[in-house]
Amino acid sequence: METNLIAKQTLQIYHAALMQTLDAALTAQDHSQKTLEALLDQSSLVPREGKRAVNDWLEACRHQTQAVKTVIDEGFMPFSLHSEE
Repeated sequence: METNLIAKQTLQIYHAALMQTLDAALTAQDHSQKTLEALLDQSSLVPREGKRAVNDWLEACRHQTQAVKTVIDEGFMPFSLHSEE
């Protein structure tokens, strides 16, 4: 019984650590995106197509990071179901 509780708490800590790390990465990505958008808006040397390509690239990164969070949640799901028994 004690071992099951320790395992459950350990998995919860790992899950929380992964989620917090990804949230920190998303926050840094948000700040970087805002800075880059401001820089591109002020720059007259970058054509619209280049700005659009950069914005598309940043959005793709954001979606993939969200997909990683979903995969992590799904990966931890069997452990949480097992520990509830």
